[in-house]
Amino acid sequence: MKTKLPILVICLSALIAGIFLAVQQSKQDDTPAASSASNANADTQALATVQEALQTSIALPLDFKTIPDFELLDVNAQSVTQSAFEDRWSIIFFGYTHCPDVCPITLQVMKNVASKLVEQNEEPPQIVFVSVDPVRDTSDVMKNYISYFNDEFVGITGELNAVHEMTRSLGIVASFTANDEDPENYIVDHTASLLLIDPQKRVRAKITPPHEADTIIADYLTVVGAPS
Repeated sequence: MKTKLPILVICLSALIAGIFLAVQQSKQDDTPAASSASNANADTQALATVQEALQTSIALPLDFKTIPDFELLDVNAQSVTQSAFEDRWSIIFFGYTHCPDVCPITLQVMKNVASKLVEQNEEPPQIVFVSVDPVRDTSDVMKNYISYFNDEFVGITGELNAVHEMTRSLGIVASFTANDEDPENYIVDHTASLLLIDPQKRVRAKITPPHEADTIIADYLTVVGAPS
């Protein structure tokens, strides 16, 4: 009996220590860090699920980018701010009215997107066209240009530096190529992708070219229908 007693004490001590460690581990699993990691994993999985369902777009995390604060001009030369993107889905495209091909083709595609969604009894997004060449693209020029496609499209222009602050914050590239023979007829190379913006002004997806109405509609409905 005397020899068994120390062994029993050791066993009880080990059992108590094991229970203590298990409780501590459980507490660690319930810490904010563990909870945060779990949420991050869930967000990553949700994003991957959305991406698998997209055809040509790139799904972006909720904290990727947000429409920055800005103050520019609409087609009526009235002030327009970031609030224009609140409380509704939007698709934003950066281009310019002297663009020889990409911009008019893309705006025609977006016209078809809007009309097809209406035919499908779906709420179309707000289509926003931001000029990366505001020196030539005054409000009047933008208004006339947009009217060729859809009067309900939102046109944004303004002071050059203010526009470029907006484009830089959203990762949009615009570079100018001089024309020595005709200085007023310069070319602007710019990002051709569209940005899908949610009602909280978050950039939720990048819609990459080639732009086709049916694929844009499919990807738009996929992202709109995904949990956020």
